[in-house]
Amino acid sequence: MPELLMFQLVAPIGAFGAVAVGERRETAPRPSHSGLIGLLGASLGLERADPRQPQFSASLAFASRRDRLGPLLADYHTAQTPPARKGRTWATRREELSGEVNTILSRRDYHADCAFSIACLPIEETVASLHEIAEALRRPMMTLYLGRKSCPLCLPPDPLLVQAKTLRGAFDAYDAFREDRQPERVRWRDPDGEVSLSAVFHAHGLAPPPGVTSGRREQRRDVVVDRRGWRFDLREEIVLPRLDTEWSGS
Repeated sequence: MPELLMFQLVAPIGAFGAVAVGERRETAPRPSHSGLIGLLGASLGLERADPRQPQFSASLAFASRRDRLGPLLADYHTAQTPPARKGRTWATRREELSGEVNTILSRRDYHADCAFSIACLPIEETVASLHEIAEALRRPMMTLYLGRKSCPLCLPPDPLLVQAKTLRGAFDAYDAFREDRQPERVRWRDPDGEVSLSAVFHAHGLAPPPGVTSGRREQRRDVVVDRRGWRFDLREEIVLPRLDTEWSGS
């Protein structure tokens, strides 16, 4: 049976990467692949510019279950910037604002009351084993956020390594593990919480194949290609309204 790393992400507010257009920074309704890779990388102490980031990204696949997702929040920011002038640079922010300036308005979107259960599956050799990642989540090298720096976690990730025949079995095992440790989670849990996963879970016999259960396929540009250049590739994500309780795996 495949081994999976299970952990939770719980925060008062969260922001999940979406394509940024103009002055608005939107949020998706669930964590992105790049966001989860960034969080695990931060726990291991991997800098954003670390050359191992693309390999780390390609070596892990994720499934996320929405346990709770609150309303959308909008945060408006104003900032002063000088008029754009080709080839002009400033040594300091004070120098930049010493002349004529314009005021711009930007909007950042968040979701309130975020709680997700995450399953992490290794699909090729990576920079750290699941055991090492689990230990890093218990004692992270860097502060962990649910998206932006304004979104710190309000509960520890509480990682657990499980072996299961199905993805549903892995989530059930993790729920049982947390039942005594976090009884308050009962009021967070959405029994029909949406589940999003990589198609790799089908290939490993962990999730129902297409056609067995209802769902949809979405394209997300959230696979890390170059962190320093903010380049991301497309990924197909399968979104299920819930995991089929009658499907028993291969």
